[in-house]
Amino acid sequence: MKKGIHPELKLTHFVCGCGNEFDILSTKGGTVYLEVCNQCHPFYTGKLKIKPLFLEIKGAVAQESK
Repeated sequence: MKKGIHPELKLTHFVCGCGNEFDILSTKGGTVYLEVCNQCHPFYTGKLKIKPLFLEIKGAVAQESK
């Protein structure tokens, strides 16, 4: 690594809207407020509702034929 060209890493405190807090080394520093994190995001919690595309198309075709 070249000296003097890389930003300095600082301990950064992250606070999520769900109340989860964690510290990570980052160039940002200070406190960062997040809307979602791995504790509350639907993809990670298993509460994500994904409809297969073919069901959406089938439903649209059924409505169109009425």
